[in-house]
Amino acid sequence: MNNEAGQINYAHQTGQVKKVRLPDPPAQFLADFLFGALEPRDAMKTVVAGSGQTELNATFILLEAARRPDIETVLQGFKVDYLPLYQGVSADEYALHAPYIAQVKEGSRAADWLIEESWGQGWGVWLRGARSLDELRKHFRKFTQLYNPTEDRWFLFRFYAPETMRRIVPALPPRDFAAFTQDIAAYITPDPSGEAALVI
Repeated sequence: MNNEAGQINYAHQTGQVKKVRLPDPPAQFLADFLFGALEPRDAMKTVVAGSGQTELNATFILLEAARRPDIETVLQGFKVDYLPLYQGVSADEYALHAPYIAQVKEGSRAADWLIEESWGQGWGVWLRGARSLDELRKHFRKFTQLYNPTEDRWFLFRFYAPETMRRIVPALPPRDFAAFTQDIAAYITPDPSGEAALVI
């Protein structure tokens, strides 16, 4: 995406994290980017074409309740469709700390609030894709824990945290990166300052 603030680079193309300075204030730029057309990931394929929201390019946000414990109440208040990534006893026991995924509609009060409140605050990662909310939940549940055979232990994989998305996901081996990004057009996350965006 070209604009006076610069060009957005895709991490899997460059192999490194590149910052894109956002205009001040960034809210309108972010709204246009999060809900508008996306540039192709490579010269051979357009990931998301056209403008506005369709079934092929819906917008979602991964949220970490551990950093925003009232997020489920907020989502309920905005009447947003959302699901926890944990299920069963874990979903109940860790409701104030669990990761959630929510579908965000263009122009909604929820969209405006989430852009203003989450960007640069360390508790939200945006994504665009063709899957339904239920399908995305199933997809992401596969990645909530990772096994370390050296230590014979399972670890939480906090891919829903912006710092993990910035540092770990772009460095995944190609096979793992392909599995994690399957049917997802883009992950969009702020840099640590919140003044730049990274698109994965």
